[in-house]
Amino acid sequence: MNGGAHNAGFITYVAILTMSLLLVLAFMGLRIGQICESNAIDELHLEEAHYAAQRGAHWFVGYCKGGNTWDFQEKIIVVDDDELEIIIEADHSPDNPRHIMSYGRLKHREIVSRVHMYVTVDNDKHMHVIKVKPY
Repeated sequence: MNGGAHNAGFITYVAILTMSLLLVLAFMGLRIGQICESNAIDELHLEEAHYAAQRGAHWFVGYCKGGNTWDFQEKIIVVDDDELEIIIEADHSPDNPRHIMSYGRLKHREIVSRVHMYVTVDNDKHMHVIKVKPY
C-alpha cells in the first residue's frame, strides 16, 4: 500500500509542476501580447503624426503654386487645435533652394514627425517646391 500512496504523491507533484509551468507560459504569452499591442499603438500614433506632416507639405505645395510669398522668418501655422498642430518652418540658412520643414505634432502624445521640402525663389519672389523628402 505504501507504493500506491507514493505513486499518487508523485502524480500530484508532476501535475502541480506541469500546471505551474503552464501558468508561467500563459503569463509570458500575455506579457508578450501586451508588448506587441503597445508597439502597434505607438506605430499607429507615429503614422498619424507623419500623415499630419504630409498634410502640411501638401498644403504648402498648394500655397506655393497659388503664387503666395513668404519671408521665411515666421513659422506658418496650418492647423492648431486641441489634438493636432501642423507647422511649416524654414531653416535659418539663406541657401537657394531653401530648406523647409512641415511638422506634424500630436499634442496629447508628444509625437512629432516631419517632412522636408526644398524651395527655390525666383526673381518675382514666387516660390517653387522642387523636392519633397517624406522621412
